[in-house]
Amino acid sequence: MPNKRLKDLLPTPEKILASRTLKMFAPQLADPRLWHFNRHSLNKAVYIGVLSAFFPLPGQMLLALIGALIFRANVPMALGLTWITNPVTSLPVFYAGYYVGAKILDVPMISLRLIGRMIADFSLWALSDGANPFITYKGTVSLTAFCLGLTILAIISSIVCGLAFKAIWRYKTVTSWQKRQQNSSDETPKH
Repeated sequence: MPNKRLKDLLPTPEKILASRTLKMFAPQLADPRLWHFNRHSLNKAVYIGVLSAFFPLPGQMLLALIGALIFRANVPMALGLTWITNPVTSLPVFYAGYYVGAKILDVPMISLRLIGRMIADFSLWALSDGANPFITYKGTVSLTAFCLGLTILAIISSIVCGLAFKAIWRYKTVTSWQKRQQNSSDETPKH
């Protein structure tokens, strides 16, 4: 099964529960079904984690955790996949989201530099006492285009990744089964 390698890559329950934010969910996280490495639990986690990764606020992991709790998905996989958008990838992802939304709503495109400045300002505002970017960039940026584009990208990416995960799991399982069948037929004595 492909889950052995996956277990090594994902955070452990102890590491997840060490987070201050996630400790408040400790009673709900006691459910062993949330930690199982089976096809159904992991596939749901892929959909939830990828969808949550496109949420532009700090709190993607909290959103993924809530989704995993509601749908009984694998918690480590859902949380790990939120890191698709990280400090390196967030700028191109958010730019693509704004681009899609701007094309659909027919609003002017903004520069990549401005999106980078918005991400930095938003992080300062959300995590400390920076200026409110919703007021600072009002009139310059279409928040509707940004949210619409990110939502579309999130849904499409989530569906594509979920279907790809299901196909890869099935392929790995079938090839593993075929190898076992091949090995067992090679080991049977011939008369």
